Amino acid sequence: MVGRYLFPLPSDEELEDLEEKINYRFNDRALLREALQASAAWNKDGNKTLALVGDKVLDLVIVISGRTKNKPREEIFEMIKQRAGNAYLSKQGFDLGIDKFIVKNPSQTFVGDNVMAATMEAIVGAVYIDCNGQIAPCADVMTALGLSWPE
Repeated sequence: MVGRYLFPLPSDEELEDLEEKINYRFNDRALLREALQASAAWNKDGNKTLALVGDKVLDLVIVISGRTKNKPREEIFEMIKQRAGNAYLSKQGFDLGIDKFIVKNPSQTFVGDNVMAATMEAIVGAVYIDCNGQIAPCADVMTALGLSWPE
C-alpha cells in the first residue's frame, strides 16, 4: 500500500463522479487517468501531451462557436484569451473541485494553478481522443467545465 499512499490514483467510483461532472463517459478510462497525472520525475510528461491536444481543441471549439454566432475575429480572439487562458482554466478547475482528482507527484503538497490549467486542457484533449476527434462531445465537456462561449 506504500505505492497507493505515494501515488494515489482516483478509484473507479471517483472517475465516475468526474465523468458525471464533465458530462462525458469515457470508452477508455486510461485516457482520463492520464489526463489527471501531474508531471513528475517518474512521469516527466504527465498529462502535458494531452494538454497540448486540449489547448488546440479549446481554441477550435471557441472559434467555431464564435463564427456560428457571427462574431468578429477580434471578439473571437478575445474569447479565446478569456476562456482558454491559464488563469480562467485554473479558476474553473478549482471551482468545480477537479483538484481532488489530480494525481500529484510526491513532492507536491497542493495543486498549483499551472497544474490545474494543464489538467483542464488535458481533460478536453482526452475527450477528443476518446471520441475519435468528434467536436460535439468536446464542446459539451467544455460547456460542463464552463469553458465554452457564454450564452
